[in-house]
Amino acid sequence: MTSSTLEHAAPDTPGPAVDPVTAAGSAPSPHATPPAAGAFRAVDPDADAALLHAWIATEHARFWGMPQASVDEVRAEYRRIDADPHHHALIGRLDGADAFLLERYRPERSPLAGRYAWRDGDAGLHLLLPAPGDAPVAGFSERAMRASLEHVFADPGVLRVVVEPDARNTAVQALNARLGFRPLERIELPAADGQPAKRALLSLCTRDGFAAATRGPSTLAAHLDPQRWAAANRHVVAKAIAEFSHERLLEPVPADASPATAAPTAPGTPGPGGTRRAAPASEWVLESGPHRYRFAATRHALDHWRVDPASLVHEDGAGPADVDAQEFVVRFQSALGIADEQLPTYLEEIGSTLSSHCYKQLHSTATAAELAAGSGDPVADFQRIEAAMTEGHPCFVANNGRIGLGADDYLDYAPEAGAAVVLDWLAIHPSRGRYTAVAGLDHRALLAEELGRDTLAAFDAVLRRALAGTGHDASNYLYLPVHPWQWRNKLAVAFANDVARRHLVHLGSGRDLYQPQQSIRTFFNRSAPGKRYVKTALSVLNMGFMRGLSAQYMEATPAINAWLQGIVDADTELAERGVELLQEVAAVGYENPLFQAATTSGSPYRKMLAALWRESPADRLGPDESPATMASLLHVDHEGRSLAAALVRRSGLEPAEWIARYLDAYLVPLVHCLIAYDLAFMPHGENVILVLRDGVPVRVLHKDLAEEVAVLGDRMPLPEAVERIRVDAPDEERPMTIFTDVLDCFLRFLAPLLAAEGLLDEEEFWGVARGRLLAYRDRHPELAAEFDALGLFAPEFRLSCLNRLQLRNNQQMLDLADTVGGLVYAGTLRNPLAPPVQ
Repeated sequence: MTSSTLEHAAPDTPGPAVDPVTAAGSAPSPHATPPAAGAFRAVDPDADAALLHAWIATEHARFWGMPQASVDEVRAEYRRIDADPHHHALIGRLDGADAFLLERYRPERSPLAGRYAWRDGDAGLHLLLPAPGDAPVAGFSERAMRASLEHVFADPGVLRVVVEPDARNTAVQALNARLGFRPLERIELPAADGQPAKRALLSLCTRDGFAAATRGPSTLAAHLDPQRWAAANRHVVAKAIAEFSHERLLEPVPADASPATAAPTAPGTPGPGGTRRAAPASEWVLESGPHRYRFAATRHALDHWRVDPASLVHEDGAGPADVDAQEFVVRFQSALGIADEQLPTYLEEIGSTLSSHCYKQLHSTATAAELAAGSGDPVADFQRIEAAMTEGHPCFVANNGRIGLGADDYLDYAPEAGAAVVLDWLAIHPSRGRYTAVAGLDHRALLAEELGRDTLAAFDAVLRRALAGTGHDASNYLYLPVHPWQWRNKLAVAFANDVARRHLVHLGSGRDLYQPQQSIRTFFNRSAPGKRYVKTALSVLNMGFMRGLSAQYMEATPAINAWLQGIVDADTELAERGVELLQEVAAVGYENPLFQAATTSGSPYRKMLAALWRESPADRLGPDESPATMASLLHVDHEGRSLAAALVRRSGLEPAEWIARYLDAYLVPLVHCLIAYDLAFMPHGENVILVLRDGVPVRVLHKDLAEEVAVLGDRMPLPEAVERIRVDAPDEERPMTIFTDVLDCFLRFLAPLLAAEGLLDEEEFWGVARGRLLAYRDRHPELAAEFDALGLFAPEFRLSCLNRLQLRNNQQMLDLADTVGGLVYAGTLRNPLAPPVQ
């Protein structure tokens, strides 16, 4: 027998086997009986075999699936469960006596896997209430179920409880409903080990649903407690000090310097090319009025600070005080240059970042070594890593703002929740929408591939019914996926006129389950990983931008991707480096004429309804290859160890060799594209997917192309449809795409992580990087002059400041029509790529 035969069972027939409270059919007050006050102990398969047999092998428990089992069969089943790390059996005790059986299991490791929108934090539950005998106890069923839920929810990592009772078991369904369960859908569970297939009513109970049903306090913010909140504030303040000091907004002084005479010190002892050897942490002080922050920090190449959160001490003039990130921002408002009208929004973003950090402390429990080792399923591991990351963008302090998402939305859609989501679908009138795609990809063919023909036919029928009597022709409508939050909170309200006039028709939800990616509005298909990513519009403010999607930009997206693919296909250097693009092969956008007339280009109201489809990496993998977002290299687990270091250790290579292979796959192709084609990517961690073999990067896949690539200057001829990506940039801006996006925004963080774990000191790290670029120059003597003109080995380069952009305008950091003109610089950084001084 397997767990698929087990059943969430309660009495469901009249007579002695029915708890009078359940049989009454009406919901009593949740406080009609005293609190459950249950106790639980682990099942001992040998000692408890006779007891379990008496409960399970009965007609009363027929939904459990073992009515004819022998004692030996029951013992064998619970020995199997006892050996399963994902399934636990417990004896529930009430009033000091063994009273019922509770089984807790991980749904993603059970026959439920892939059959519902699973999320990290789900716990499956099976409950068996034995026949009550001749004297049933009033309220027993409800006490047992309530005690079970209290026990499971006592684990702060559990967000929802999942049950799948037999669809015919109406009594247990009523009991479930009284305690906060809501039916989700009927599902067919497969036959296993000779047991028949089962039609189950899948039901979910959230923490908050259970609290509401039992009149308890809301638990939507259960991850917020004093200890986690204190840790989150220390983390964010440490990052704020580090990044604001890097951008020269704050100037800490050595702790032993006199505040009256101290001046900012040089960042460590320079080595060749401006690099610095890792040194013991020194103590620093930062002051604002009576507030003094003392902390330990090390300083590194590129004026990078690593502040130890545990070392932070805040004194307010009266003595030690709490370390509070939002209060920190208020105290340094003037130094940070935050206008009064921007401050409340920024504080809200900091608060949301703190809250998400508390959630990550609770749920991101896998170690870096575990993530690096993988499970043998490369696609599942890819998504596990995507949800496990705890930091977000490495440069931005307020990097998890997500203003607009509620507490329940966070649990549904935040990448770190790892939830499975079904996407909503709309039909749009052709007069207001446009579909574009790479050559040969017809709209209906795309829909058949993504939805399946049965779902597409069902959507067609919904549309025909909705358009009956309106005069609209259903055959001309376009279909597009939308983020569920966007439909409920924006489109159904702001576009009510379009809905009422049937320019927009809601078709329902698709069948496939998708996982939100770190970019939050992009989804990976978990049901069918070979299908395409879906990127949607999401009117949520995060890191200085409303995360919409421009219908106007979508028109040119396939053409831009096709042009880029042509460049990659024809270039031998890129082929040798294994560079691949995840093409955005199709896009559809909708323009509301009223908002078009009422707004100017770039308005969030013009970015509320669009979608694109991007190729998946799942079918790009060779034998023994696995993908991982490059952002994950900077992930640091709760033990303080980085995924990058874990991958180096797993590979067995010398750290310098690992870095050389990584930079050959990542950095060298970026420099080549810039030199040969004036082509600049936006190669931050989330836009690059590493393809690993035994932990070693062998090539990269670039994504998020049409919105974030640029051709600098007018030397490169472009097709008319691609002209949108041309940027009028002076020559001195060309190397900044490498200096800022690669060195300062990514490698600045990676090098100290490896040094901190004793794998590779910074001087050697930057020496390897310099060597790989020189090797590229030697391979391409025909491009040597262009390489030298780029000036990648210059002694210093300008410091481009991302946080300053957000602090200046947290509604829209940059005008996307003039990204170069809107940048903010603050002095220069010594270039760690510069050759050693002779």
